[in-house]
Amino acid sequence: MDRLFRYILYAALCFFSPDITLAQEYVDFDRLMRDYGLVDILTLDDEILVDLRYSGNDNFIGEDMYGELDKAYFEKEFANRVVAAQQELRRRRPDLTLLVYDAARPISVQLRMHRTVQGTEFEQFVANGTLGGRHNYGVAVDVTLATLEGIPLEMGTPFDDFNDAASVKLTPDSSDPKTRTVERYRVDLTTMMQCGLISEEALINRMLLIEVMYSAGLVPYRREWWHFEECISMSDTRKKYRLLDF
Repeated sequence: MDRLFRYILYAALCFFSPDITLAQEYVDFDRLMRDYGLVDILTLDDEILVDLRYSGNDNFIGEDMYGELDKAYFEKEFANRVVAAQQELRRRRPDLTLLVYDAARPISVQLRMHRTVQGTEFEQFVANGTLGGRHNYGVAVDVTLATLEGIPLEMGTPFDDFNDAASVKLTPDSSDPKTRTVERYRVDLTTMMQCGLISEEALINRMLLIEVMYSAGLVPYRREWWHFEECISMSDTRKKYRLLDF
């Protein structure tokens, strides 16, 4: 009954209030994530840092998309991969940790993000939510490296920067593992450094992030250095996992 009441209240706010942000605050994303069987990453490893950029205004959209949500949820198998990457990082650099910027993203949030950026320079970077992307299945993570005090390392660009320096452009968006190897990424980033797009420090830090994530079976998306996913096709992703249809 409590959940039904919240849904009714949310629907009423959406209908009567022109400010959808107000309505968004009444969606209990925590409960909905758990109902879908997703896992809060901190229940598996509480040393991973979480700063959900869409649970506030510090993002390229400039609006709070998640309301009170402050936990990073993932599909269970994917969550275990993120933890494995954290363990590899801890083994190699005990002075560093993963810092998660975004995790599972309900399809309602994806649709709202797309509506918000329509007609702007950012429209091309936000999927319209028709079929759902990897975040909408709980199997993508936006992540960086940080000190144990939470200070992000230099990566060449901030999170949510869509300039050429934020990309891994020379690597294909392919589900063939042979085309998405650590050495392929190293060549790409070295070329970017030689072209003056990123510094040597950023190259070293990005390669460390790629290597620890790769050790857990995750690879970067070619347009965003912070976005990591399994090396499988989007069609296979949709067959394997459940859309976060809320």
